[in-house]
Amino acid sequence: MYEVMWDTRPYNDLKLWRDDGSQPFVYAMGDATGHGQHGDYMFGWKGDSLQRALNARCSGDKCKELLTQSAEDSEKCIIPQTMKEDVDGWLTKLPGDVGVSH
Repeated sequence: MYEVMWDTRPYNDLKLWRDDGSQPFVYAMGDATGHGQHGDYMFGWKGDSLQRALNARCSGDKCKELLTQSAEDSEKCIIPQTMKEDVDGWLTKLPGDVGVSH
C-alpha cells in the first residue's frame, strides 16, 4: 500500500477557509474532492518481497510478510524542493491554468 500523510493542522483556523466554510484544498491536477489521490511505488521491490506479499495475499497497510516504517520515521525523510516555484500561501490559480473540479 502506498500511503500519503498530510499535516493539515496549520489550517485548523477556519478564518483561513472560504467564506462559505467549504474546505480550501485542491490537488495540483485540479481535484478539489480528494478522490484523485494517487501514488506510485517508485523504489521497486527488494529481493522476493513482492512475491511474498502476493503469496500472503497482503492488502491495505498491514502485511506480516513485509516490514513497515513508522509514521515518525517516515516524517524524518526530507527531500529538498527540486522545482523552484512558489509553494507557500494561497494560489489564485493552479500552475498551468489547470481547472478545478468539485
